[in-house]
Parts: sequence; C-alpha cells; structure tokens
Amino acid sequence: MADPPRDAWSDARRVDVIMVDNRFEPNRLTLRHGVAYVLHLENRGTDLHEFTAPAFFAAARLRDPARLANGGQDVVVQPGASADITLVPEQAGHFDLTCADHDWDGMTGEIVVE
Repeated sequence: MADPPRDAWSDARRVDVIMVDNRFEPNRLTLRHGVAYVLHLENRGTDLHEFTAPAFFAAARLRDPARLANGGQDVVVQPGASADITLVPEQAGHFDLTCADHDWDGMTGEIVVE
C-alpha cells in the first residue's frame, strides 16, 4: 500500500497513553479507521512496560514499522521514557491491548477502531 500523502502524517492526531505500574491511562482507546494518529506512549512507572497489540498493529499502516519490537507485536518503553508511533488504523474492530510483562497483574486494555 502506498503511504498517505506527506501532509497526512504531519496532520496526525496525537493520542496520549500513560503507562504506570500495572495500568494504562486510558485503558480504552477509540480511533477511526483511515485517520492518521501519533500514539504518544509515556512510561511514568518504575518498571519497563510494553504496549502490546499485535492484531492492532497488523491491521494498521505504520509510518516506521521498525519502531515496533518483538516481531511487530509491541512498543517497549523504559521507565521515565516515551515513544511515539505514527500510524493509520486500516481495519475497524476491537483489539486487545496488554503489557506483555504485566498483563497478569491487570495491565490490560482495548483499542476500538470505528
């Protein structure tokens, strides 16, 4: 698939997700398919956290797929750090969101693409 026009990436809507120890804030994201977003992931916890959403990432067009870790399944964010992922969700649906290391402790959520 072709990249969206250059201005589509620059007009991406920012969505902030705060990662604190054992939860996402917010833990439910609602996005629209075909719209460019910058997911700004900020780890304010004391542990390393992951934004793990393999089905969501597989159903999206990423500006820089190399920013994903673990075979395109997640984004790893060190304590006190942040990461930006620019993407366009291309498929509507409900997608699971977890922290691969802390899902057992309730660090889960959902991404809804309308």
